Amino acid sequence: MKRIALLALCALMLLLTACSDEIQPAQLKEGPQFTVAVAEQPASVNPLTEESKLMEEFILLVYDPLWRINADGEPVNCLVEDYSLSSDQRTWTVRLRRDVTFSDGTPLTAEDVQYSYQTMSLHSTIFSPYCAGIDDIRCPDEHTVVFTTSYVKGDMLYCPIPILPKAIWSKQPSARGFANEEMIGTGPFVRQMTELDPQEVSWTFQAREDYFGGPAKIGSLKFIYYATETGASRALSAGEVDAAIELTDVQLTTLEGVPGVQLIQSLTRSSDIWTVAFNTRKTPFSLTSMRQMVEYCVDRSRMLSMSNGNAGSTGTSFVSPAMDYYYGISNMRGIDLDSAKNILYTTGYEDIDADGLLEDLLTRKDLQLRLYTSSSDDWAPTAATILKENLENVGVSVDWNTVDGKVEDVCTPKADWDMCLITWRSNVDPVVAANRLLPASSNLTGWENGAYAEVMQRLREAIDRPTAQTVAGQLQQIAYDDMPYLVLAYRSDILGIRHDRWTGYDDVVQRAGGLLRIGTVDGYMSLEPADAAG
Repeated sequence: MKRIALLALCALMLLLTACSDEIQPAQLKEGPQFTVAVAEQPASVNPLTEESKLMEEFILLVYDPLWRINADGEPVNCLVEDYSLSSDQRTWTVRLRRDVTFSDGTPLTAEDVQYSYQTMSLHSTIFSPYCAGIDDIRCPDEHTVVFTTSYVKGDMLYCPIPILPKAIWSKQPSARGFANEEMIGTGPFVRQMTELDPQEVSWTFQAREDYFGGPAKIGSLKFIYYATETGASRALSAGEVDAAIELTDVQLTTLEGVPGVQLIQSLTRSSDIWTVAFNTRKTPFSLTSMRQMVEYCVDRSRMLSMSNGNAGSTGTSFVSPAMDYYYGISNMRGIDLDSAKNILYTTGYEDIDADGLLEDLLTRKDLQLRLYTSSSDDWAPTAATILKENLENVGVSVDWNTVDGKVEDVCTPKADWDMCLITWRSNVDPVVAANRLLPASSNLTGWENGAYAEVMQRLREAIDRPTAQTVAGQLQQIAYDDMPYLVLAYRSDILGIRHDRWTGYDDVVQRAGGLLRIGTVDGYMSLEPADAAG
């Protein structure tokens, strides 16, 4: 009998051990919900294909990278316990935390990291530039990843690759075609697949109580879609939501003085950059002087004032002033129509037939520039009107066309165009930001510059931030002098928040310039109810 009892006891212990080792889904946190009004909706929740700003926020909430960017714009360990760099600085040995699980309960492994980097490199337009220079990824054990690079990759810590669960994604027939509705990740929030309200388009995320970095102070986040910024601001004013993002200068007036509403206007790391792109493959913009001529016809202050009510600042370089590697361009050219005329005359254009338009002295044809804008860029019509007016004042005819969708889809390398107005977003990684101007990248201008390419290689290999800042400044000056792009303005991010209900975010705002859409999860993690804090 004793033997039977002992065997039964052993069996029970084994059963209890097995039960304790079963995969348990994420423990969700109870608490208040923070609601955010947004004026856009992503086409999908697949991080390989979706490029919207809102999807960037979803990625921050649900997925973790190896290193996160904090409110100061600095990389800090996230999924990484520690790492080491070889003497030649081309081998990164990364040791992963052992207390990390995906929201479905499966533990994080080195193979998840390997799979994510390889998949993003091959299939993601957004994330593939961050993988540049990574030649090989090995997994010596479940918690170690070894990266080998082809050169000294100075921006390794700024790589925001979201780590996906290989067990789920590798089983899909197509990674890019995967719906990814559940969004299984290791991040501080879990997407909640709530019953859809036919009157509302929204996305809900529940905080993880068991998040290895510590839980958020709120219980959940809910993003609610409004067709217009006006509708979003009305919902905020009425107390239907707690915050509204991507507001315009109009809401700065309508929301001013509304009880309980705090307006935050700032240039952040995700602020839009308005630019003119030149087709440098063909005349007249194969000449640097002609590109500079256009700048003499640009009234940046007027464009910003009329397009966005001065909610922002006039542009200088392709980097947002919110970045620590932003460089103040020297010898900036301002609006000067006489200087524009002088360039045109010395280049070989005159008004031969006295009709007010300049002709090429060789071909006798009018100088006409084909300008393209996108119907989705709300600032572009005003900017294009001012640019067209000033160019015509110096004798240059402008054929202005508005297209649906992305203007880059029309202004392709083989298409017949001269200028287009496009919106950029800056990047916390100076290498990725500067890489935009290289011909091998998404540079639609076709611009090539040997000095830029040479300095660019030095930036790639800059391990320490001060060196990267200096070299990035040199690149910004080269790009301004030769001007494949003309930067018009930086648009402020405008946020409204019910400060009568929420607190805890002031420190993040002071450090990052904003609360939401600042490229870091710190804003969401710092929010707490005002009554709880009191």
